[in-house]
Amino acid sequence: MLTAKQKRKENIIEYFLYLFQVEDLIRVHQFDISLIKKNLIPQYQVDEKTRAEITNWYGNLAKMMEKEGIGEKGHLQFLTNLINEVNEIHLKLMEMNNESDYVMRFQSVAGLINELNRKNNSAKNDVQTGLDAIYGFLLLKMQNKEVTPETTEAIQRISGWLKNLSLLFKDYESGNLEII
Repeated sequence: MLTAKQKRKENIIEYFLYLFQVEDLIRVHQFDISLIKKNLIPQYQVDEKTRAEITNWYGNLAKMMEKEGIGEKGHLQFLTNLINEVNEIHLKLMEMNNESDYVMRFQSVAGLINELNRKNNSAKNDVQTGLDAIYGFLLLKMQNKEVTPETTEAIQRISGWLKNLSLLFKDYESGNLEII
């Protein structure tokens, strides 16, 4: 909860990746709040009131995931909606004449994104495809699986594009970037 709030303010892409991980942690703990309390909550060095808020946050996410039928895979609807919103900003930035740096950065990864889209039928848009690629890469790294230098380089390029998009999205949300 605390990390999610901070990431949401500072970097929307990191926020998505963090919540993907939280969804997976809830799945691993079989939506059981007692297991979550035992295994996840103790890592937070906070007062009892905050600990209770964090526990409620995990519990509410678990209930939402169960209600939305994403017990094995998928993302919470509010995340999907926000990813779609960020993708809309991406598309508008591609149309704007004054964001040539952004357009060039995306064009440098567009071939990768198109290739990943062909392999991943579940991704609904470019932002989702990029997020899925980065999250999959992070999972491989956490599992100590071998990753080719080409894959690492591709992920770095996609990460650079999404970092740029995240900064522009933050500017947009704060009113410092007008998108028509």
